[in-house]
Amino acid sequence: MKACHLRPTVLLALVLPGSWVAAEGLNHPFCATYQGSDLVAVLKAREARARQGVRAARSNTAAASVSRNGDVAMLVDQGDLILRANPLDLQGKGLEFQPGYSVSRVDRPLGPDGATLALGDDDSREVPLPFAFPFFGKSYDKAFVNSDGNVTFGLADDASTARTLARLVSGPPRVAALLADLDPSKSGRVTTTSRADAFSVKWTEVPQFDVPDKNTFEITLFPDGRITFSYDALNLSSTMEEAAVGIAAGGGAEGLQTTDLSTAAAVSFSGATGESFRSETSLDLTAVARSFYSQFGDDYQQLIVFTNRSYIPRSQSAFAFESTIRNSISGMGIGTFDNGSEFGSPLTLESMVLMDSYFKYSASPTDLVLREETTMSVLAHEVGHRWLATARFSDGGVSSTELLGRQQAHWSFYMHSSGSHDEGNDIEDLGGGQFKTGGASKRYGPLDQYLMGLRPSEEVPPFFVIRNAMADGVQSAERAPASNVSIKGIRKDVTVSDVIAAMGPRAPAPSPNPPAWRVAFLYVTEGDSNDGTALARVESIRSQFEAYFPLSTEGRLSIETRLK
Repeated sequence: MKACHLRPTVLLALVLPGSWVAAEGLNHPFCATYQGSDLVAVLKAREARARQGVRAARSNTAAASVSRNGDVAMLVDQGDLILRANPLDLQGKGLEFQPGYSVSRVDRPLGPDGATLALGDDDSREVPLPFAFPFFGKSYDKAFVNSDGNVTFGLADDASTARTLARLVSGPPRVAALLADLDPSKSGRVTTTSRADAFSVKWTEVPQFDVPDKNTFEITLFPDGRITFSYDALNLSSTMEEAAVGIAAGGGAEGLQTTDLSTAAAVSFSGATGESFRSETSLDLTAVARSFYSQFGDDYQQLIVFTNRSYIPRSQSAFAFESTIRNSISGMGIGTFDNGSEFGSPLTLESMVLMDSYFKYSASPTDLVLREETTMSVLAHEVGHRWLATARFSDGGVSSTELLGRQQAHWSFYMHSSGSHDEGNDIEDLGGGQFKTGGASKRYGPLDQYLMGLRPSEEVPPFFVIRNAMADGVQSAERAPASNVSIKGIRKDVTVSDVIAAMGPRAPAPSPNPPAWRVAFLYVTEGDSNDGTALARVESIRSQFEAYFPLSTEGRLSIETRLK
């Protein structure tokens, strides 16, 4: 699943029925799609099934929970589509990880505070270790202490992406006593104690971001490869917005063993072990897809999901997101993979979109629902994430990410993307290093269409990105697209040949007459008295999008949204 969000510095306000807008700000709730988030839904669901054995036998829900309402499929939760909250339950407890590897509950008292590390929010510091620490077949004499309750080896991790099991197992090798959105810049402290026989990192009374709580816990590494976690009995919140605990060899989910850490007793694992914690319910997209396929054939490339209430955790601060399920296309900037079996689709499903609560969206095609975005453009943004936006370009033989903005999965605010649905801007060059943005989210631009397989490379005109850019007195490639913004900077021209030089040609090559993109619209409810209203709105959005999508591709791709 791709997953895109940044921690917000703004609030959403409901100003008109069905219409949402965001206050001005650089960090903008919109889309929870980011590079590396493709695993999140899969690992959440695996863990839930491991925790609740009864669900493992219920790979498909009962037929009665799925019904057809015109061309919208309605799924009624029967206790199998929702991932329930899992409060943190390690207060006053401890864990020991033995090389080999296994994990057991071994309670160990917290040590005293040591030397203070100056860590800010989403920050990291490299520190020397007093011994060579063996970890998953390698030895390390340095480690990165990350403010978000974890230690990594080889690379720092100061990202603001979701603190999930997918985050724990991805990236560098990691030891995470509490991978959560912690902010030592507000209060508390992070300290280290270095001895010949042990190295400890302690988080003392560190709060979650924008939460007035206190969290005290400790990681200790030993020369023989043992690792212990210790947790305070009182200063440790049970209501983590989102968190993960465990250790991982890094690089992916292979070998992950999920477990209830509060009762673990010599649980063996090969590549990683862990447990996720959250204070809110969320939607199990794998269960939603399997439920849908219990009544419908494997005929859809994308499933678009609306719900009767919001299921995107507040910690993600997101409006909607896309999850890529399988990819066999090269030259777009993402690898090939296939998680279709997790979602009940052995052959066809490539992507799922969670639009979240139907109440966020308007049936009117002109109503703004988020800044300068309409319902149609928000939906086009998420649908477009199946192919967009992770492209790099070759700059003097070096692969550059300057085209990318928020979470490296959207176009940069300073990229002339011809008003792409997936951000960037439609930028006019006024000359003399002066630029101005036009309308936001107008269409899929020429580069978008190439990456989507709709436009041959020779029909993609040169475009540009602005270097050393300044807009409204600040520099931020990650800000939301906006019209009528003045920018100062230096123009850097880019061609599709530069993109191909960095990523290779798109394969399969773009086709002049591609078949229609097949999607299904789903409505998921826990049982709501307004289901009739919701279904009518989702149906209206579905029928409008059938006309809107081809226009956005400039007639190069049609879409089929009717249920078979």
